[in-house]
Amino acid sequence: MTWLAVAIVVLAEFLGTSLWFSANAAADDLRRAWGLSAADLGALTGAVQLGFISGTLLFALSGLAIRYAASRIFALCAVAGAAANAGFALAAIGLADGWAWRFATGVALAGVYPVGMKLVVSWAPERAGETLGWLVGMLTLGTALPHAVRAAGAGWSWNGVVLASSLLALVAAALVLRLGDGPHLKPGAGAGSRWGGVMKAFRIPAFRASALGYFGYMWELYAFWTLVLFLFAAVLAQEGNPSASAVSAWSFAVIGAGALGCVLGG
Repeated sequence: MTWLAVAIVVLAEFLGTSLWFSANAAADDLRRAWGLSAADLGALTGAVQLGFISGTLLFALSGLAIRYAASRIFALCAVAGAAANAGFALAAIGLADGWAWRFATGVALAGVYPVGMKLVVSWAPERAGETLGWLVGMLTLGTALPHAVRAAGAGWSWNGVVLASSLLALVAAALVLRLGDGPHLKPGAGAGSRWGGVMKAFRIPAFRASALGYFGYMWELYAFWTLVLFLFAAVLAQEGNPSASAVSAWSFAVIGAGALGCVLGG
């Protein structure tokens, strides 16, 4: 049962994190539909990142992830992310409201990725490194998944490509809600704000150095994931008129390849 549970959480992480770059996978059609510049597309991507940071701070400082069952938080946030992502696809008509929908998607993802890490360890704490390697690997593959959807459904509108991620996130929510928390995770009595604890931790030199290094790594990694699609479009254009499916397929392959390193690295 333990490894089946780990597999379910890992699969849910894979499906749920497809929300992250759902709009980027259809960037070419979206740019034409809304008349966006490259900077505008960057702003939409930045909205998700800013929302994720804000949501993560909210969970960390409020203690919500300690007070309530991790599986319920994951499921609720996956549903909220699916709804926000669908709102972007169906209700947004321009950059301003599109930015707001993408920001809301990022906030919801704060209850999917970090809480997923907590959840998977709750099933096999004695093999935390291995299970987290699989989970982060599926985050990487999930990030690339919208590009695979785009490659397979090249004739779809940008709305359809984005909505596919919402459907996948709903499946993720159902899987985790049915599974529940692992036997090694018990909700605790949350206190109030933990801002003082955060500031105290940052006074520890080793922690501060590790945290700042991680922040820089995330900046570099997500910038690369954002640019892969445009880099391939430019490179393949030198050899002719590249199809949208070819650009998306190569983008999926390059981003998704990182999942293998995560699993092997453990």
